[in-house]
Amino acid sequence: MHKSHANTNKNHAALEQNLHLFPRYKAAASVSPWLPLFFLFFIERVSLSEAVLLGSIYYFSVFLLEVPSGYCSDRFGRRPTLILASVVTALACTTFILANSLYTLVIAQILLATGIAFQSGSDSALLYDSLKGLKREDEYTERESVAQKWSMTALACSCLLGGALGLIDMRLAYFAALLVALVATVLCIHFIEPPLDGDSKAAGFWIQLKESVGFFSHPLLSWVLVFFIVGYSLEHVPFEFYQPYVKLLGETGISGWLADNSAPMVSAVVISISMFGGAVGAAVSQRLIDRVGLRTLLLASIAVQVITIAGLSLFLHPFMLVLVMFRNFSMSMARGPMLGAIAPHIPSAQRATFLSMLSLAGRAAFSAVLATLSVTVIGKDALNWIALSKVLVLSAVVGVVALIVLYVWSIRLKKEFVT
Repeated sequence: MHKSHANTNKNHAALEQNLHLFPRYKAAASVSPWLPLFFLFFIERVSLSEAVLLGSIYYFSVFLLEVPSGYCSDRFGRRPTLILASVVTALACTTFILANSLYTLVIAQILLATGIAFQSGSDSALLYDSLKGLKREDEYTERESVAQKWSMTALACSCLLGGALGLIDMRLAYFAALLVALVATVLCIHFIEPPLDGDSKAAGFWIQLKESVGFFSHPLLSWVLVFFIVGYSLEHVPFEFYQPYVKLLGETGISGWLADNSAPMVSAVVISISMFGGAVGAAVSQRLIDRVGLRTLLLASIAVQVITIAGLSLFLHPFMLVLVMFRNFSMSMARGPMLGAIAPHIPSAQRATFLSMLSLAGRAAFSAVLATLSVTVIGKDALNWIALSKVLVLSAVVGVVALIVLYVWSIRLKKEFVT
C-alpha cells in the first residue's frame, strides 16, 4: 500500500512538472524572429516567383503532415512527438542560415513545416492529458489561455528582435530562432508522458482517421469545425495582406518613412502589435467566458475579425495598421474556450489526431480562399489599392454571412454551449 501510494505521489509530481513547464515551452516554441522578414529573406536569394513557390511548398508540406503528425502523437506519445518537432525546427533554422539556393530553401521550408505540424495538437493534448491524470480537467481552459498568453507575448517580442536583427543581417534572425529551438528541445525532454484514458490506445492509421472524422457528427463539434474554419481564414486575411498594404503606403507617398530600407523593422512592429493583441486576448478570455458564456465569446471573436478587416478596407492610411492588433486578439481570446469545449468529447487516443484534422481543415480552407481571391479579384493586375480594397471588402462580407449562419445555428445548439 505504501509503495503504491508513493508511486501515485511520484506520478502526480511528474504531471505537475508538465504543468509548470508547459507555458515556458509554449513561449519557446513560439519564438519566431524570422516571421517579419522571411519573404524579404527569400527574395534576397531567389526570384519573386520562386519566393512565392517556397510559400506554397510550406503550406503544402504542412497540409500533408498535419494528420500523420497527430496520429504519431496519439500512437507513440506526446513527449517524443514534441521532441521531434523541436529538433526538426532547429534543423530547419540551421538550413535557412546556410541556404544559398532555391533547393536548400525548399529543404528548409519542408523541415520548418514538419516541425510546426508535429507540434500542432500534440502540445494541447499533453496539457489536457496531464490535467486529466491529476483529475483537474476543469483547469484546462484557463491553463490553455495562460499558455496562449505566454506564446503570443514571446512571439511578439521575438518579431521585434527579428526586425532589429534583420537591419544587420537577416540570417541572424534564424540564428536566434535556432538557439531558442534548442531550449524548446530541452524543455520537451523534461516533460513526462501523461497517461492515456485507461487502456485507450491509438488504432491503425486509417481506423484512427475514420474514428476521428466520426467525432464531427457530434452537434457541438460540427459547429466548432465550421467556426474554426471561418475564424482561421478571417484571422489570416490581415496577415496575408498587410505587407501589400504597407507597400502601397510607401509607394503612394502617404508615408515616406515606409519607403526606405527599414522594411524589416516596419514589418516586425506591425506583426508584434498583432501578437501583443493576441496576448491580451488570451489573458482576458477566462474572465470573458465567465461573464458572457462560451457561445457569445466565440461569436464575438468572429465579429471582431470582421470589423478589423472591414476597417482596413476603408482607408489606406498608417493609422489603420493599429487594427492589425485585433487580428490575433480575437482567435487568442477564443482558442482556450474552444479547446476546452472540445476536449471532454475526445478520448486521449484520438485527441491529437482530431486537433490536427481541425487545423488541417482551417489551412485547406484558407488556401482555397487565397486561390479564389487570386483568380476572381486580383487576377493579373499589378498590386493597387482598388484591388486590395476589393479583397478586404469581399472577405468582410463573407465574414458577415458566416457570422449570421453560425449565430442561427448556435441558437439550435444552445444547450450544447455549457462552460
